[in-house]
Amino acid sequence: MQQGGGILVVGADGMIGAALAERFVNEGRRVVGTTHKGGPNSATFDLERDAATWPIPPNIAVAYLCAAVTSTEDCRVRPDIARTLNVNRTVTLAYRLMHAGARVVFPSTNMVFDGSVPFQHAEAATCPKTAYGRMKAEAEEQMIALGDHACIVRLTKVIGPRMPLLVRWRELLERQEPVHPFSDMVVAPISLAHAIDALMHVGLGNSCGVFQASSTEDSTYHEVALRLAERLGANKKLIRPVSAAESLGRFEHLPRYTTLDTTRLRVEFGLVATDVMNSLEYAA
Repeated sequence: MQQGGGILVVGADGMIGAALAERFVNEGRRVVGTTHKGGPNSATFDLERDAATWPIPPNIAVAYLCAAVTSTEDCRVRPDIARTLNVNRTVTLAYRLMHAGARVVFPSTNMVFDGSVPFQHAEAATCPKTAYGRMKAEAEEQMIALGDHACIVRLTKVIGPRMPLLVRWRELLERQEPVHPFSDMVVAPISLAHAIDALMHVGLGNSCGVFQASSTEDSTYHEVALRLAERLGANKKLIRPVSAAESLGRFEHLPRYTTLDTTRLRVEFGLVATDVMNSLEYAA
């Protein structure tokens, strides 16, 4: 890693990328953020067109590859297009950045596993059941093969103030209208703040490989909605669950567990996993 170099955030218009860039700026680091359209505080970068030719800014110490097709539905119905971006173009850019001396941090997902085991270890063999998970697992494997400057940070569901689902739920509850969360789909939510802490520590650290950030528990979306209502002081009778299994055509796979083992983050950086209520405190 180039000492004293800048931070590159590819995909600085997404929830994670935007928060990451803002945090580094607030800490006085030189940050180059990229978006599709560019702007006063960002550079123009299109992952589909520019991965092999984009002029990499000089003296970049750490690069975060946050740009991706993240919709599981888009990955399912348009796998060729999504794979080109999520695997081929992303790995091409990672190679060029590492060749330029940057440390590369790749946000990944618990969906590289099938969800049959709780608190899955980072060293376990990947076994994705969705198109999105398969793309992330393949990109992980190819990046690790590139060399010692590749860092993978697997995240469970990241929730923040701008998360569309939570925004919608809050609006409904404030209007005293019912919310219909899934009673049989689990999630291990972490706050956006915790995800950014993990990404920053890994990026600025000295070791690479695979790190994992997760909540301490799996909760159904029904339970998350109930806790959100409690957090907001809303009427819990407005939380009226429905079954995801009955809408299985909308989902490739319903995992039994989504939690990941977070020992390495705790041992190397002192980052302790938090529970669902703590995650909602930063999002509600």
